[in-house]
Amino acid sequence: MRIIERIVLDIPYLFLKKIPYAWIAAVALWAWPPVASGIFVGLILLGLLLMRAQKYFWELKITREFQKEGEPYRDHPRLPIGLQLRNLALVLAGSAVLGLLFGGRLGLQGWQWFALAAGLMVLYKDTLLFGASAVYLVTPRGIAVRYIPAHVDYRMFMKYDEIDQIVRVGPQDKLPENCAVLSPNRRANEGVLLQPKRMAGFSREFGPVLLTPTDIPAFLEHLPAGSVQHDRWIR
Repeated sequence: MRIIERIVLDIPYLFLKKIPYAWIAAVALWAWPPVASGIFVGLILLGLLLMRAQKYFWELKITREFQKEGEPYRDHPRLPIGLQLRNLALVLAGSAVLGLLFGGRLGLQGWQWFALAAGLMVLYKDTLLFGASAVYLVTPRGIAVRYIPAHVDYRMFMKYDEIDQIVRVGPQDKLPENCAVLSPNRRANEGVLLQPKRMAGFSREFGPVLLTPTDIPAFLEHLPAGSVQHDRWIR
């Protein structure tokens, strides 16, 4: 099991995000024998399965290495469902117009142009439509974050002894200039701010980090008592 976990986690996420391009061949070859399109659809399903497996194995690894007993507190924030539906409706409407305009061209029927445009947007530009993927795990030893803003996934583990303070911030509070917002909504300005002890930040990519848990009070309650300051506001 550990071997499979290591293999799956070592697959570059950027590579997996190229697999949805197979949708072009699946739609274009639809009039051919079913086996032709079926192969490319199978590749897409395999890619999606590996993406899900990466998330599962990452959480499994964090739990095994940093959680002594039980399960870590897990928070998976998402864009509001209304905003996601609006974005999806715009994609479907735009794809329908494209199907009407280009139907019959390049040997593709209107429905194929529609399926081609809509499928590529949903499969390849999913973070643009539905928000960046963010998962937070609170363990006794630190906070784990897996963040996928586009075609690269960031896997971070910030130990409590690397954090200077954890502060709840609201819309009226000012964030540090170099703050990284690890949230489905990249413009979010309310949540939990992690201030690093090191001047260089947590890594070369991230200095202070803003997390946007779905349930902020519950997130703060699961932090070890006395490990960091998390009961005051930045003004």
